[in-house]
Amino acid sequence: MLSCGDTFYACDSEDDEPHLNVIITSPEEGEVITVPITTKRHRSETLVQLNVGDHPFIKWQSVVSYYYARIRSVDEIETAINARRAKKMGAVTDALLRRIRMGLRDSDFTPNGVRHYYNALGIED
Repeated sequence: MLSCGDTFYACDSEDDEPHLNVIITSPEEGEVITVPITTKRHRSETLVQLNVGDHPFIKWQSVVSYYYARIRSVDEIETAINARRAKKMGAVTDALLRRIRMGLRDSDFTPNGVRHYYNALGIED
């Protein structure tokens, strides 16, 4: 069973590179919000930056890419893990989870539907 703070490594589509995705909400009616962690590039959003050691998977400076935040079905993620199209990784710390959640609210790039869903959950950090 997946829970808030869990991570998984997967592609969003066949044309995409795989990324570490963080589940930032508890399953609510079978859905969660995920955000990908990507390598920091020249044009990356830098609201929430991660360094080596912030998570065992992070090997170089990275960022949370709120533009690609999604509401996903827990079943979809678990099916991908079971079919080995995704790999479950270690959970993030509570402190990192709080930083990522605050960034979701503050980012100008968070999709409106994701922001609305998150706000409707009434999560307080």
